[in-house]
Amino acid sequence: MYATLNDAPTGTPLTISRIAGEDLEGRMGRMGLFVGETITRLDEDVALRTVRVRGPRGEVVLGSGMGGKVMAHLDDGRILPLMEMRPGDRGHVEYINAGEALRQGMAALGLDEDDPIELVRVLPPMEYTALVVGRGRVRLAEGMAAKILGRMGSTSCQFANARAGQDFTVETIIGGQRAQRAIRSLHITPGTTLRLEMVGEAPSYRMPGRDRCVIAGTGGLRVYLRLDQADQVVVEYDERAAQ
Repeated sequence: MYATLNDAPTGTPLTISRIAGEDLEGRMGRMGLFVGETITRLDEDVALRTVRVRGPRGEVVLGSGMGGKVMAHLDDGRILPLMEMRPGDRGHVEYINAGEALRQGMAALGLDEDDPIELVRVLPPMEYTALVVGRGRVRLAEGMAAKILGRMGSTSCQFANARAGQDFTVETIIGGQRAQRAIRSLHITPGTTLRLEMVGEAPSYRMPGRDRCVIAGTGGLRVYLRLDQADQVVVEYDERAAQ
């Protein structure tokens, strides 16, 4: 039986039959997932979490949207998604499974392939209340705040690391097109002045499995694919094994 990953059963050996799109095929190949390889679709939720990591330029904050696209090669030899690293784990960036816009954004944070990386700590879900000077107040999830780069005086940083009460001038908005549109819809664009008022803990939440497709290779490596990416992967499996 053939099916896309989205329609394939969980917990059943699946053989990759075809990967539509050279870009996705290349990205999966970098993680050792080629046509003919056996994988398993996992029936699990994907925990959304924000992490603080240390790279060549110091500490930066990565929301789950960015962190979930980074594969790390740890010093002990393991290769796993950044979101599965534990505080103190060290290694280097093996691969960034993202489009050019987000890859450039990660590079702006000082994180590129082969760069050293250490997970400092996992952060609780936070919400940032800020004043958009001349517009009014907005609330930002930590993932959005991490995608806004700018300056406080002579200091360059993410808005996620801004200090309360100080003017923050937006210089760059990183991330994919959807993330950039969401931030711009709040009237936050390069040149905008933000002023952080407070940071509070946001309700904890999880992303249900239907919003991400989680697969595991024969070596145990887990990979998180968006639904549109999973639709581009055709697999073959034995119907009897799926029953």
